[in-house]
This record gives sequence, C-alpha cells and structure tokens, in this order.
Amino acid sequence: MQEPQENQSVVYEVDLEADADIAGPFDTWLRDHIADMLQFEGFRSAEIFDDPAAPAGRIRRIVQYRLRSQAALDDYLTTHAPRMRAQGIARFGNRFTAARRVLPHREEFVRGKVSTENCLNCGEVLTGQHCSHCGQPAKVRVLSLWGLTKDVIGDLLDADSRVWRTLWPLAFRPGLLTQEFLRGRRASYTPPFRMYLVLSLVFFVLASFSDPGSEVALQLDDGGANIQLRQDGSAPEGAPEPGGAVPPDPAATPPAPAATPVAPAPKPALDAETQRLVDQLLKRVPADARKEMRAELETGLAAATSEERAATARLLADPCGETNFKIEGAPFLKKYGPRLRDACRKIVADQQSFGRALWENIPKMMFIFLPLIAAALAVLYIRSGRYYVEHLLFVVHFHAFFFMTGIFVLLLERLSEMTRGGLATGITAVEGFLGAVLTFYVPWYLLKAMRRVYAQSWWKTVPKYALLGFAYLICLVFTGVGLLFYTALTL
Repeated sequence: MQEPQENQSVVYEVDLEADADIAGPFDTWLRDHIADMLQFEGFRSAEIFDDPAAPAGRIRRIVQYRLRSQAALDDYLTTHAPRMRAQGIARFGNRFTAARRVLPHREEFVRGKVSTENCLNCGEVLTGQHCSHCGQPAKVRVLSLWGLTKDVIGDLLDADSRVWRTLWPLAFRPGLLTQEFLRGRRASYTPPFRMYLVLSLVFFVLASFSDPGSEVALQLDDGGANIQLRQDGSAPEGAPEPGGAVPPDPAATPPAPAATPVAPAPKPALDAETQRLVDQLLKRVPADARKEMRAELETGLAAATSEERAATARLLADPCGETNFKIEGAPFLKKYGPRLRDACRKIVADQQSFGRALWENIPKMMFIFLPLIAAALAVLYIRSGRYYVEHLLFVVHFHAFFFMTGIFVLLLERLSEMTRGGLATGITAVEGFLGAVLTFYVPWYLLKAMRRVYAQSWWKTVPKYALLGFAYLICLVFTGVGLLFYTALTL
C-alpha cells in the first residue's frame, strides 16, 4: 500500500454497532459526537452511512472522517481519542461496539477531469493541467525552434511578466528586490540567482562580439608608443604613416615647394651577430613600424656593451627560461615552476589565445569574487543578526544591476558601430553621457541599497560603504591574480 503523503488527505473510518432499542438516543449522540470531532485541527468533513446488513436486533452506522493529513490523524489519536471514546462508553456502556481503520489517499477522480494518463515525471495519475504530486505540466512537448522563440517573445512582451516587474526596481530602486525577497514577497519577481546568471551570460556574449579575431599591434609615432587593436595586423584605417606623418591628399593640398634635401644620418656599423639580433627584435614589431624601429634598434644596440647585447640575445632565445623567468617566494609557487614556465612559453608564442582564455575565465572568477564580497559584508554587519546567505543575496542583486547597465552600454556601442552619419554621432553622444551618469550612479546605487536593506543611519552606512569599497579592491586583486595563474596553468 502506498504511504500517505503529508499533503494528501486520509479517511478515518469508524464502524459502530449498537442495540436496536437504543437507536434513537444513539443516533442523536452520534451526531453531536461528530460535531465535536470536526472541531479538532485537521478534520475537514464527516459522513454517516447506514449498513442494512447489520445482525438482527442491532444497528450499524459507518462514519467516515476526512482529514487533511496523516499527521493530523496521528495528533488526534494521541491527544483526543481516549477522551472521546470514554464519553461514548460512559453514555451507553457495553451496549455498542466500535471498530476503526485508516484509508490512505490513493487517487482522486473528478467529473469532467478524469484521466488515464500518468505524469511523465513521477507516475501519478493526472487529474488536471498539472500533476497534483510534483507540479509538472501534464503536456510536456518538445518545442520546435519557432515554438521556443514564440514562448520567449511572449514572456518578454507580456505586460504582467515577472521580467519587467523585476528589471524596473533592479535599475531604479536600489535594494528593493533584496528587501522584498527577505520579506518573503518572491512570487512576483524573477529569482535572483537565475536573473544574475542570465544577465551575466548576455553581458559576456555581447562583450565577446567586440572586434572578434583582433590582434594587439604596436603603433609608434613622435608622441611615443600607442597600442591598438587590429583585425589583420595591418595599419588601421586613417592611421599615420611610420614617423607620425599623415599622408597628404594631392587633390586637396597644393604641391609644396621642393625642400633642400637633408643628408640622412650615417648608419652605424654592426657586426653580423648584432644585425641578427636586430632582425629578431623586429619580428616582434608590426610591419608598418619596423622601418623606424630598425633605425632606433641599430643605434641603441651599436651603443650597447657586449654584456647588454648578450643579455638581450638570451632573453630573446628563451624569455621564459630559468635565467629570465625566476620564480621566488612561497614554496607552492616553486612547486608549479615548470608548469608556469610552459604556460609562459605558450603565452609568448600566442598572446591572442591567452587573452581569449583569460576573458572566458572571468565568469568563473565571479563565482569566487561574489562570495568574498558577501563575506566582507557579513563582517561589516556582524551584529545585524543576518545570515551569510542574506549578504550573498544582496551582492547577487547588485552585480545583476551592474551587468544590466553593462548590457545597455554594449548595445549602444554596437548600435553606434552599425550606423553612419548624424545618427551614429547622436548615439555616440548618448553613450558618452550615459557613461558619465553611470560613473556617479553606480556608487550611489550601492550606497542607497545598503541603506535600504540594512536599515542603518547614514552615519553608520557611509563608513561601512567606504570599507566595502576597500574590500572590493582587495578581493579584485586577489581574484585577478588567481585568474591569471589559473588561466596560465590551464592554457
């Protein structure tokens, strides 16, 4: 027999037999007795059935009590049953008998809702649109791509959707979602951890679209070095020629009078080994800057001592060797020395892959960073009586807001890249204005959220806010260093 669940009703059946000559008084007492029974916690209803197959000279009444749960029946049998049985015995003595049994709930069939189908999740007989046992929808179908798209768009465009009821307070009412969740008002809003995961996923996907496949290249001009991102290693559109000069437009600029030629500076004489060293160094420089860089390298290496040239050659030969890449400090760093040197060689050989892997590992870092910030909040509010999970919930909501603002900024950037002319200028202006606003709004948002959730005065909140900012810096450095080591070791 299936064990009754806590949320399923049970039937408590009492089979009563009494002498026929006391039928009137017995039935009157029984009705009053049932009324008293229904006053106990957990009793829902009762029915009296007459059994015509009672023995001669006897009457038989079958009473079925329906209770909310087995726990309610157990409470009655332990607390009230002896007293209620004693009342019947005191009234009629041995002129009646009683037999009892419990009927656990099995299945319920309602007219118009009878089904012979079973829940695909738990096997319970279905009596409606959802399983009464586990809550799974009765109709579970594999959606087509178009069906899935319609469901998602329908949820987003629904004015009563939890998405919109969540995003508005997340953006403009700092700390309200955390406050509502802690008060138990949760059904109207998107669950916090689900919201954080979705927003962070969208943010990193959008951010990954910026300049896909770009490479880091070095551009040199009269003002010094300038690092730029390029698609193919060639000079960016409109970039100045080596030496910092912008190529003139013949159609727009009249020809200048011929200038007196200046004799070039004498080229320093280099031996074959030094010249080979110059060529090796130039391989690490973008092609459009090699001409000017060659002159500088030749001049610098010609003036260098033999020891300095030898040190440069050793560095180029193996920049990650034991001589150039020394690992000192904690013993655990020396333990991972060979793996770190291997990672260093991979990074030198393919810097782009390292940068891509570093970016992909940032979401993993956040799963360490957020608990650390929550721990800092727990220390700052150690006497608030709040659990650690409450502080973690606050941090999750704040970073969900942070990712949401980042998504909006990235969307503006992509829109600006896809448009031209005055519209692009306007979008760029809006983007700049939004960036300036967020510079002040994000710190104020955190301060206001702390004030609302923890309900302390400004005099107590502001110092804790400053300490939390310091904790952010420490945790960021800690997780950042860990991110570099983790990425290097798993590259």
